[in-house]
This record gives sequence, structure tokens and C-alpha cells, in this order.
Amino acid sequence: MTLLVVVPAMAQPQESCECVFGPKKGQVQFQLTVGPGQFFNDVTGLYYLLPHEDGSSTGVGLNIPTELISELGVNMLQDPSVVGNDYFSGDLQTILVNNGSLNYQLLNLGIGMKVFVSDHININLSGAYILNMQPSKNFQEGQWSYAANDGDLMAGPDQASATVDPGGIYAQRAILGTATNRLMVQLGSEYYFTTKNPRISPYIGIFGQFKMARIEAAWPSYTGQTIPNELANIDVHNDINVPEMENEELDLYRTPRYGQVLGFGGGINIGVEYALAEGLFVGFDVAPVCYQYSLLHMYAVGQESYYASNHNLRAFAFPQLTLGVRF
Repeated sequence: MTLLVVVPAMAQPQESCECVFGPKKGQVQFQLTVGPGQFFNDVTGLYYLLPHEDGSSTGVGLNIPTELISELGVNMLQDPSVVGNDYFSGDLQTILVNNGSLNYQLLNLGIGMKVFVSDHININLSGAYILNMQPSKNFQEGQWSYAANDGDLMAGPDQASATVDPGGIYAQRAILGTATNRLMVQLGSEYYFTTKNPRISPYIGIFGQFKMARIEAAWPSYTGQTIPNELANIDVHNDINVPEMENEELDLYRTPRYGQVLGFGGGINIGVEYALAEGLFVGFDVAPVCYQYSLLHMYAVGQESYYASNHNLRAFAFPQLTLGVRF
């Protein structure tokens, strides 16, 4: 009687492992990803998105004067590098876009979620958000330790002292008030294939992305800066008298500034997962085709808005390693 029970049981096909390791309808998967950052480039805290307020042209880059570029022997028409100059903006692709190639060095962590609507198909969502707020700080003038009647060591009557002798009271620099936002959201769907090895699950999918980076800046009420004499007496038209503004506080003419860049994209992703145990897996994912459209907007109150756009198409971008659980 015992043989009649044991033999049929041993003869059952060993396929239950496929049910253990493969995804099933109704399961939810959470995973940690390690790969190239999905945000717009931070560079120096998104300050590159702010238009200048010193009268120079609006655009991205360092705004190195054309005269200095010429002295350095760089022809911007032949080499429009990332720095830019008075007439050319820096390269948007280099500044804004994280290319995410296979040899990209900057790695970030991310979290994603997948919900399986069938044994083979899921809907996945991932995202991240960073907010930073920097309160402004007013400039505080320094004080010399020498006698007040020592005219050679005193600052001008309308100028704040930013540098003093070592024995004096040091000045405290102003801080620009800023609020920065960075956002990334990705939504997609994937199809999982069945293989002879139940621990291996290859898949292919499609995804769409939205990215945003924004900075708002407000000058402190006092920076200690004044309008230089050479700027105050500029007469752009010989028949027009420019009012005398020498040593007048520059803070009176400054206005709030804003800058943001929006990104819209999508592509195809392929990957494979290997089950280490029931509900625990590692995987690798890459995008064979990925497209992104970026729209830059820079604005200073009272000035015309500055718009620029960029199209970026990549192959085998954003490789990612994943570690996750499914239940």
C-alpha cells in the first residue's frame, strides 16, 4: 500500500519551481536600482539656469567675454565649447543632458515598483524628487582697526568695505536666496518571457519619462555692491545723457530671476532577472533606444523670456543593476 502512494508521488513532474520563481498575476515587485542619474545635470546647484543681471547676454555657460576668448586663442565658431561667450550659448547637450552611455561614471540609487496585471505583463512606476531651499543673507560690512582719519586705508564714502586689515572686523558675505526643485517620473510596461530555466526571466518593455529642474532666486536686500563709475557714465547714444549713478547701490536695480528646464522622452528597455530565492532576485536593464526633448526657459523680471530646446537620441543608454523582492 505504501508503494502505491509513494511511487505516483515521486513520478509527478518537477515544474513547481516555475511557479515559485516566475512572476504571477497580482504580484507586486519593489526594486532598488543602481545606474546613471536620471535627473537633469545639477552642475553647480542649477545656478546655470539663472539669467545674468549684469547687462550681459542671456544663455547657458560662463559668459566669458569675447576679448578674453580671443586672447586664449579659442575660435568659438570652430569650437563652441560648454563655456560660451557674449554671442554663443554653451552646448545644451553637454550642460543639460545626462547621456547615460555604457561608460558613464556617475551612479545614483533609485527605487521602482512593478504591478503584474498578468503572468507576463506588468505596469511599472518610478520617480524621485529633490527640494532645496537656501534663505538669503545680507552683506555685513567689515571695519578697519586703524583710526577713522586714516584716509588711505578707509573705503570710499559710498562703498561697503569687503576687505579689511587682519586686525579689523571681517566682513560677512551676502547669500543669494534660492529654491531649487528636481523631479523625475517614469511610467512603463514590460512583457516577461518564459524560459526553460525557471530562475531566469528576460523581458522587453516601453517607457515614458518626464523630468523637471527649476530654480528661483531672490537677491538679499543689501549686498554692499555699488554701480562702478565706468558703467554709470556709459553713453550708448552720443545725443542722450545717461543719469549719473556712480556708487549708487546696485540692489536698487536687481530683480528676481527664474530658470527651468522640462524634459519629455521615452524609449524601449530590455533586461533579465535571475531569482536568487523565492521572491528575491537580481537583474540588469538597458535601453536600446531612448529619446528626450528638453525645453529650457530663463527669465529675469522685466526682460524678455529666453527659450532654447534640445533633441537627444541615444542607443543602449542607462544601464542599471537591480536588486528586488516580489510578493
